[in-house]
Amino acid sequence: APQGTLGYPQQGRRLAVLGPDGPVPHDMPGVLGVARRDPGLTLGYWNAPDETAARYQGDWFLTGDMVSMAADGAITYLGRDDDMMNAGGFRVSPIEVERIMSSFPDLTECAAAEVTVKEGTSVIALFYTAAQDLDNKALAEFANQSLARYKCPRLFQHIDTLPRNPNGKVQRKLLRSISAG
Repeated sequence: APQGTLGYPQQGRRLAVLGPDGPVPHDMPGVLGVARRDPGLTLGYWNAPDETAARYQGDWFLTGDMVSMAADGAITYLGRDDDMMNAGGFRVSPIEVERIMSSFPDLTECAAAEVTVKEGTSVIALFYTAAQDLDNKALAEFANQSLARYKCPRLFQHIDTLPRNPNGKVQRKLLRSISAG
């Protein structure tokens, strides 16, 4: 697999990267779809036909995973659809922000989430763990040098630990509820 990707679909798999109107061009983000006729696709959710039907866009089962596919077929995972952040109309992957910001000196780990700062206004926030509070101006400067402007966190919040579910995944929904002063 090329660096930073999940690799390539198995031979015979029927996958596509989908936007609201169907397949998107190479290197564009979209939801990973699995064709209804793919031999590895689940038959449906147990005793939940309505929930199963809701996951389909035409003949494509929508996984909820945001990805992009390179021209050679390599797939890059961008995060869960419900974790994607909106920055001025652009969809931003929290994983991309975290990958860049995690290299900031003295930052132990981090997670990005879209938070509401007032009714109708939300921004990208970076929640991080470190031995001590880090300088917010230095964090912002680092972000501005390393990320496209619309992807830069506007708020930085030091927390003791990142909230995780039993499988170790960051619970962004809980981060969104933390007041990032």
